[in-house]
Amino acid sequence: MSAASRKEIEDVWRQRMLDVRLRLDFARSYLAEIQRDVQAGAIPAPDGDFAYGNAIRADREALAEYARVLRIFTDLTLHGRLPEDNEEPPPRAQQAGGGS
Repeated sequence: MSAASRKEIEDVWRQRMLDVRLRLDFARSYLAEIQRDVQAGAIPAPDGDFAYGNAIRADREALAEYARVLRIFTDLTLHGRLPEDNEEPPPRAQQAGGGS
């Protein structure tokens, strides 16, 4: 593989890492906001419990995706291991917070 094509692959995965980090930061901020609202009584118990559960799930999924992409990026940049075909990110519609 040429140095230029490796650089291009690294750039793609660097951008993916930044994207999933942004998603993780958003999920963490949303979770904190929901926690504040539930504790303040701004959201009634059944709705608050549901929103809190969804926020925790989104946070866990965002953290798992960040860890996955960070591992791939680290393997690529430090060890020169190219990502496997099955290490492509899942379609956006299946990711938490993707509007579903």
